Amino acid sequence: METAPKRINWKIIIVMFGASLFLGIAIFTALVGAFFPAINNISRPLLCDGEYNITTTRSSFRPGETTWSHNIDCDGRDITIPSVFMTGFMVSLVIFVLILIHFRKYLTYPENFAELANDLKSTEKSGGKTTLDRLTDLKELRDKNLISQVEYERKKDEIMKEL
Repeated sequence: METAPKRINWKIIIVMFGASLFLGIAIFTALVGAFFPAINNISRPLLCDGEYNITTTRSSFRPGETTWSHNIDCDGRDITIPSVFMTGFMVSLVIFVLILIHFRKYLTYPENFAELANDLKSTEKSGGKTTLDRLTDLKELRDKNLISQVEYERKKDEIMKEL
């Protein structure tokens, strides 16, 4: 017996990719790159074929205040920003793959997703009641003669159309 292929949940994948971009570029590159500028050597093969140089400058504008500046050069031109972003993007891809592996059960919709969606749709319209509950309530109203037969049939048709 063949089963239908599961539908991919693209919303979850997009959220995971966005989270991995944030973790890779904003967190990893900013924190690790500030303390270990050599981490940016990861992007060297993609950005520079010539002479690659990382320069760290220590500055002290006021007593007790020290500032460190890292610059990355390729053949004399500054490639600091592209290097940092490329390193962050490469780390983001690794993080994305790890997130996909860890949360792989959430990448596809459940097999009974259509049933769950229809049940949810019908209960939202009816104030939390299922179709069976609504039909039972309608039948009770008709049995107690609180609504006419015509109104009963009309309401029953409305409920059945929602299915």
